[in-house]
Amino acid sequence: MNYKLLGKYFSQFRSVIHMNQLKLSELATRDPKKLTDQQILEADEACPIKFETETIRFWRLKGLLPFFEDKKHARISLAQFMWLKFLVELRKLGLSTTEMQVAHDRFIRKAYDDRLGYNSLFELERQLKATHVLTVQEQYALTTVQQVIKDNFLMQSLNRDINYFNMGITEHVIYGANVVFAYYIERTTGSKAGDIDEKPVFSVIKNGKLEQTGAEGKAEKKDFDFTQHSCVLIPASQIIKETFYDCNISEKAFNIQIMEKSERVLFKLIKEKRVQEIILNPLPENAFEIERYAMLDDYGNLNIENIKKIKLILGTKQYQDGEAVLKSNVKHNFNPDPNRDLN
Repeated sequence: MNYKLLGKYFSQFRSVIHMNQLKLSELATRDPKKLTDQQILEADEACPIKFETETIRFWRLKGLLPFFEDKKHARISLAQFMWLKFLVELRKLGLSTTEMQVAHDRFIRKAYDDRLGYNSLFELERQLKATHVLTVQEQYALTTVQQVIKDNFLMQSLNRDINYFNMGITEHVIYGANVVFAYYIERTTGSKAGDIDEKPVFSVIKNGKLEQTGAEGKAEKKDFDFTQHSCVLIPASQIIKETFYDCNISEKAFNIQIMEKSERVLFKLIKEKRVQEIILNPLPENAFEIERYAMLDDYGNLNIENIKKIKLILGTKQYQDGEAVLKSNVKHNFNPDPNRDLN
C-alpha cells in the first residue's frame, strides 16, 4: 500500500470520503434512454444517464456489487459508482459475467481478504502519529482518518472503497500516473507434456509496469510486454471521464454534490447563466498556463463543452484555485481545498 498516496487522498478528498449519497433509485431505471447533451443540461436529478435496473439486479445476484445493500433505498459512494462504470465498460467490450467475476475477485474480493481497508486506515494513522512534525496537509489527513475510525458507518464504507481498483483510480487522479486495467489470458505449461493451461487474468499496469507480489510477499514491478499478450485495456482516465465529463449542472448532480462549497456555488451561478468566464490557475507542479473558459456564447446560451471540461477539472481537483467573472462584473472565487476558508 502506498501510504503517501492514501494520506493525500484523505487530505484532499475529504468531501468525497464523507459522501455516500447516490441512491440506487436515482441511478437505475427499467428502460434507460439515451439523452442528448441539451436534455442532460436541462435535467434536475442526481444522475440523468441511468443504468438498467435488470442489469444491476443480475450483477448483484452474481456477487459483482457486494457494496450494494439489499434494500430499495440503498446508497453508494462515488468510488462504488466508478466500479459500476468499469463493469459497463467490460460488458461493452464483450466480456462475460464469468470474466467480470474474475475482475471482482482480483480487485475487490482480494482487498477484502487482505483486509486492505481496515489495515491501511490503522497503519496510516500509526505512521502519521509517529511523524514528529506534520505538515498542514498531513495534519488534515490524520484528523480525517481518526474521524473515520471513530465512525462505524464511515469505517465500513471506506473498508469497501479502499480496494485495488479504486487505489489505481486514485493514483491516476493524484499523481497523474498512467494507470490501465488489463485483462488477458495467461498461458502456462500444463502438468502433462504438451498441455497448455489458460487462465484469465486481470492486472493493474502503472506507467507500463505490472505490479505483482513477489518473494516474501513483497510488491514487485516489472515491465509489461504488450506484444506478448492479447489484451483488453481500460484506462483509469476513461473511468474518470465517464464519471465527471458531463453537462448536468443541477444542484442534485452527484458529481457536483461531492465538490467543495465554493465549487457548488459556482455551478449554481452557471446554471442561472450569470457566469461569463471562468479563469483557472494551474497547480504548482503543472506546466500549463492560466486557462480561461467562456460559459456563455454570443446568444447567451450555455457553452456545453466548456461545462464538461470544467466539471472534469474541478471533480478531479486538477487546479490551484479559480475565479468566475459574472455578468454583473462581480467575481466569485472558488478552490478545491476543503480546508480553505471559502469551503
